[in-house]
Amino acid sequence: MFIFVSVIGILAIGILCLLLYHNRAFPEAQEIAEEMELVGRDYYFCGSSKTGFIIFSGAKTDEKAYTYLAKLLHEEGHTVVIPKQLFYLSMFGTKHGLEIMESNTQIENWILIGHSLGGMPVSRIAAAQPKGLLGVALLATYASVDLSGLDISAIRITADHDGIMNNTFMEKYNDNLPASSVNIMLEGANHQGFAAYRSSSGRDGEASISWKEQNEQTIKLILDFFPDSQVKSEGIW
Repeated sequence: MFIFVSVIGILAIGILCLLLYHNRAFPEAQEIAEEMELVGRDYYFCGSSKTGFIIFSGAKTDEKAYTYLAKLLHEEGHTVVIPKQLFYLSMFGTKHGLEIMESNTQIENWILIGHSLGGMPVSRIAAAQPKGLLGVALLATYASVDLSGLDISAIRITADHDGIMNNTFMEKYNDNLPASSVNIMLEGANHQGFAAYRSSSGRDGEASISWKEQNEQTIKLILDFFPDSQVKSEGIW
């Protein structure tokens, strides 16, 4: 009996450690998070434009790793929300993402950004066709459900040194993308460079550009892609 209880206890501790484990954001990204407003458990940059962005983090990655992306968007005047994810798993974020869109009534146009596993809630939210959805940006990920019939725009940005998400695998899902979509591969970029963290898996490729440069190139591509005049970059780069 004692052995059985001990084994159960060890398993429970192991599962708890696995649930709580995550890739930590770089200190610079954590500092940016301190500039953001906390609404509930979510991080907000409130902007003056009518366009809002929601950034869904990758699997087991601290949401604060995406604050530099958020800051770049906010510098263009936009509202940006980074949802806090249960156990750092954005796959659980679909319902909450819809709630964010519904509760921020001042926003007329929404663009959803998902990195890696974050592509799952982005795809599911888009499939629900919420009011005001302008489009989606998929970073090192794919549309996990069929969005091909939707009247929205999509940009998918991948990294040529990605050692975590296989580009050939992602291409199998290209038919799920809306008709108005583009695929762009960043040279010298890797998987974790779409945020500000170092993957503990050690499987990612070696980038030849910095994570900051990759973040900046990514945001410029997103802002230049979407057709709404409120969203276009006015040239901070």
